[in-house]
Amino acid sequence: MTLLRSKLGMLIALAALATPQIAEAQSSDFQEGVQLLQRGRREEALAAFQRVLAADLSHAEAYELWKSTESDIFTDMLMEGGEFELFAKRVIGLAKMGRAERLNDEAAIKDLVQALRSTENVMERRRIIRKLSADHGEYAVPYLLRALAESSDDDWRVTAMNALTDMSTDVVPPLIEALATDDPFLRRNVALVLGYVGDPRAAGILTALAGGDPDGGVVAAASGSATRCGSSGDALALLLKDGDDYHHRRASVLRSSDYSDVVWNWGAKGLVSVPIPRAIYSNEMSRRAYQRALRVRADSLEGLAGIARACIVTEAKLTALAEAGEDVAGLEEQAAQNSLAVSAAGTEALDLALQWSVATGDSATGVLLIRALAELATVPTQGLLSALASSDGAMRGEAAVALAAVAFTGGQAAGAPVVAALGASAGREIVRIAAIIDSDSARAHSVGQALDGYGVHVNYSATGASGLTMIYRVPGLDVVLVGDRMPDLTIDQVISAIHQNTATAETPVFLVTSNENLAESYGGRVTGVISDASDLSALSSVFDTGLTGDRAEADDLSRRASRALGLLAGAGHTDLGPALGDLAGTLASRPDSVTIPALIALGGAGNQAQIAPIIAVVTDAKRSDEARIAAADALRGIFGRQAVTGVDFASLGALLASDASFEVQAATSRAIGRLQLSPSDRTNLILSIQRN
Repeated sequence: MTLLRSKLGMLIALAALATPQIAEAQSSDFQEGVQLLQRGRREEALAAFQRVLAADLSHAEAYELWKSTESDIFTDMLMEGGEFELFAKRVIGLAKMGRAERLNDEAAIKDLVQALRSTENVMERRRIIRKLSADHGEYAVPYLLRALAESSDDDWRVTAMNALTDMSTDVVPPLIEALATDDPFLRRNVALVLGYVGDPRAAGILTALAGGDPDGGVVAAASGSATRCGSSGDALALLLKDGDDYHHRRASVLRSSDYSDVVWNWGAKGLVSVPIPRAIYSNEMSRRAYQRALRVRADSLEGLAGIARACIVTEAKLTALAEAGEDVAGLEEQAAQNSLAVSAAGTEALDLALQWSVATGDSATGVLLIRALAELATVPTQGLLSALASSDGAMRGEAAVALAAVAFTGGQAAGAPVVAALGASAGREIVRIAAIIDSDSARAHSVGQALDGYGVHVNYSATGASGLTMIYRVPGLDVVLVGDRMPDLTIDQVISAIHQNTATAETPVFLVTSNENLAESYGGRVTGVISDASDLSALSSVFDTGLTGDRAEADDLSRRASRALGLLAGAGHTDLGPALGDLAGTLASRPDSVTIPALIALGGAGNQAQIAPIIAVVTDAKRSDEARIAAADALRGIFGRQAVTGVDFASLGALLASDASFEVQAATSRAIGRLQLSPSDRTNLILSIQRN
């Protein structure tokens, strides 16, 4: 603490010089926090720093704060550990993003590169390199890269290579793409720089070059550089791992500061940046890693599976962005190519990707892969069967629908597990789902138990990182509750990540805290604040709304499961007994989009046990004519297959003399026509209809 305190006075002065881009309140809170920490008043200092983040510090503001602060101060705060470390990391991360937003200034970069080339002063070179790195990062690479191809100017080439080496790891993705050049001299020098940087993300491609480049100089450079980057010697395994790590957004390849708004391509014009929505950055980087893996070994099923997985997720995200009103113009061609690549990858690759999703609990991706497989598979696959046996309801239901389609198309019987899963999906009431991210286990479970009393299913996470992983994987979240302290991330980081994630951008977020000042600070960024388990009234607005997003998807799955059972019933090969109770259970309260397909299935496979709930639909004047007609048709199907007893004939007969529509009466009459009745019962029925 001594070193930190000795520098805090300097920090106060520097903070006061921050540019007007920083809001006055945030600057004031930051300075107050610094002063309090200098005096050892840690709790009060932490509260001030929390206010800085709670005010939603922008990237530009964080960058200005970071620029105006002695770097050693943040280093010392990082060494302090705990929530001071979290605060420092958050400001630094936001600052890096702020820096990225002003990176692509061609004139400024050219001026700095020219200044670098012109000076021989070592200290001046270091200053220029720091500025290139801090202000322009990866966007400076194309301008320095040209020097690496100049064989006639050794001094400038070495200077440029040293500059790239001394810049941050932002330079690694564009340098990896530059390895696609046809110029072996440039390829060699890029390989050398990547080795000097030593970033593990380059190990796979460098290992591939070391094992297959036609130029001996490139092979030698790539071999040594691959070792410096931690290569295992297996290029295929390294590239496949990179692809999987990018898909799961693991910190080994993608820290929060590694996200970019561009990817890089090598073409006729050299190294060029291509804008890309940040939401699909990890998926695009995953696709590229798997593509490199396939160049190493064209028959790699894992490579094909990885590309299919990356493409199908990217396509879904682009569709979601477009539906949310985001501008995705210019990406239509990529979306089309992704769609083609998914099917072209083939059933075996898609199935392997599905097995990965089942094994990792990646429900959102698994559902997409199952739907793709449903259009291609002609026999039950290992992935579909694994999904059917999984504990994830969404994957299990989608797999059942897909396997039912396979059975129907092939004229085969669907197995009992498929029928049971279809029945469960058709009959499932759509429950509300909440996520609680809180390191206070007692408080979290107290709130969770209270929510459970309202019929809400609750997922728990004790850390910010595991909580964010959970919300990426659990589809259909209705609400996220964030505790006021976590051991690994700040409240600001968690809330920002939730809002920035496409799937949860519109999900209500509630802060769980009894700290009134903290609640007030975050009031503009959350839907509401909950103090404890006794204070859940604010959530009523969430659970009173209709179904949207993934909830609507689940309701649609119920409809499709009912329809699949109807098709199987019509084909006549499958025993639907395990699903009949669930189908009947949909009739009382589910919408027509679910109950009508269920009634069709019951008409083809139902029995005596389902007659009473079906009659209840026929005779309910509040139900739609479409549902009542479907119910009457279901009765007609059951009455035609088997003799039944105990039928509420009187209510059916009364309907024929009621003010129900003629279409409903006609359908009911046809059902009664198949019912085993005595001649006297039929005479009384006709006389009740024809009263004159």
